[in-house]
Amino acid sequence: MSQNLEAVLEGFCLQCNQNSRLRDMNRDWDRVVAITSQGEHATPLWIVCRQGELTLHRHAPGDEADLEVEAPEEVLRAVFSGQLSPTEPYNRGELMVRGSSDDLMRLDIITLLLWGD
Repeated sequence: MSQNLEAVLEGFCLQCNQNSRLRDMNRDWDRVVAITSQGEHATPLWIVCRQGELTLHRHAPGDEADLEVEAPEEVLRAVFSGQLSPTEPYNRGELMVRGSSDDLMRLDIITLLLWGD
């Protein structure tokens, strides 16, 4: 049985927090990322990066999202667990990401440093 999205995102945050290179790279990247699975009852989950540490929240952290990531749940689980490069679903139009180009690039670099190509 595959993990639910919340468990996958918890694992993603843990991997990022355990990677000293990523923590150092993200020490000045304070951002709020809203992650929403597409569907009738979709409720966003929130990843907050503060001083290089990522935390997962079930409710809006009070700050407006700097980045918004939206896709079917199975795509989000695959991307945030490293089973699928975000480029593939993005090019197919399944993965929507809204935010500044600098923040989008940073998210790409994070996934590249965690899992490679």
